[in-house]
Amino acid sequence: MHRKTIFKILAPLAMFALMTGCATQKAAPLVTAVDLNPKLTSGQLVQKVNSFEVLVDQSRSMNDNCKLTTKLKQEKALINLFNDTIPNLKLNAAARAFGQKNVFEDATSWNLFGPAAYNKAALPDAIKPFTWGRGLSPLDKALDGATADLKSESGQLAVIAFSDGEDMEAYDPVGAAKKMKSAYGDRVCIYTVLLGDKTKTIDIGDKNEGINMMQQVADAGKCGFMVTGESISTPQGMADFVEKVFLTTPPPKAPAPAPVVEEPKPVPAPAAPEPQPVPEPKAKAPAGMTLKIQFATGKSDIQPQYRAEIEKVAAFLKENPGSTVVIEGHTDNAGARAANINLSQSRANSVKDYLVSEFGIDASRIKAVGYGPDKPIASNATSEGRQKNRRVSAVFQR
Repeated sequence: MHRKTIFKILAPLAMFALMTGCATQKAAPLVTAVDLNPKLTSGQLVQKVNSFEVLVDQSRSMNDNCKLTTKLKQEKALINLFNDTIPNLKLNAAARAFGQKNVFEDATSWNLFGPAAYNKAALPDAIKPFTWGRGLSPLDKALDGATADLKSESGQLAVIAFSDGEDMEAYDPVGAAKKMKSAYGDRVCIYTVLLGDKTKTIDIGDKNEGINMMQQVADAGKCGFMVTGESISTPQGMADFVEKVFLTTPPPKAPAPAPVVEEPKPVPAPAAPEPQPVPEPKAKAPAGMTLKIQFATGKSDIQPQYRAEIEKVAAFLKENPGSTVVIEGHTDNAGARAANINLSQSRANSVKDYLVSEFGIDASRIKAVGYGPDKPIASNATSEGRQKNRRVSAVFQR
């Protein structure tokens, strides 16, 4: 087979191995992270974590070959896919490495960044310089460091440790995980990602195997779990992992309260109307009232001493505003009849005018009529009778 043809076949395989890890994969070498945002916007899932920290193994065992790549390259590919899969959440993030940071120094742990507001570029940039691992694997120091890093963080916490679990016999990562759990209680969950191709559980006594160590660290967190690098190397596998770490289903909505049926309130009986004051009966109009007014012979002027007589008529009209009055003028039969009628009319008019001007009675309520000698009340044959016939009467009407 031609050399160029062989290269064309092997190059994509090599790229695939660098991206997905040690185990044989069928996925395409260039992967696109699953978008979890639609599940958030639809309300299918909700955020459950407020801050997270990634622990990166940079020890010497990460240089071991893993088929067509190394564990370190597998780790970086998985972390990048993990970072790309995290949906749009309001998070704080941190990262910490463990191994031998500098030549001739003991293995240790050091902070890469954070905690700070999550930035998609921070994690890839932090691990990009890692090309070679050195020293043993003090995962316990990384866990202790993360416990200190997260001290100022509030809300729910997630710690994700990437490692092959090897070269830890001189350290106590399980004890460190328990101390972290003691410090944060139910607020923290610990997740471990087992790198390499050691996917079978073997005797714990074999200290070269890391699967048992990584499982025990995750178990110490009580609410986290361990996964293998192979299981999360595909976009869907990583999406399932990220979803379990950061998201959860929303709590069921409380049922709508049953409508409150109010018992009908008794309709109060209509209040009895307040007794209205009974108006005092108006004075009954007398059939007639003869006014004791003396006129000079042939005159109709009213002298001041007769004011009290006319005031009786005014008082009745004021107390009975719906009443009217007819002022009747009368004479005896002495003299011509026509002259007596005119004189009686003049005397009736004088009384009417007096009621209007002196007592303010509306003129429309007063009618003046002169009857002359036509309605005598006594005999005109005697002087006493003629005196009685010369009179002014007030006749009231309703």
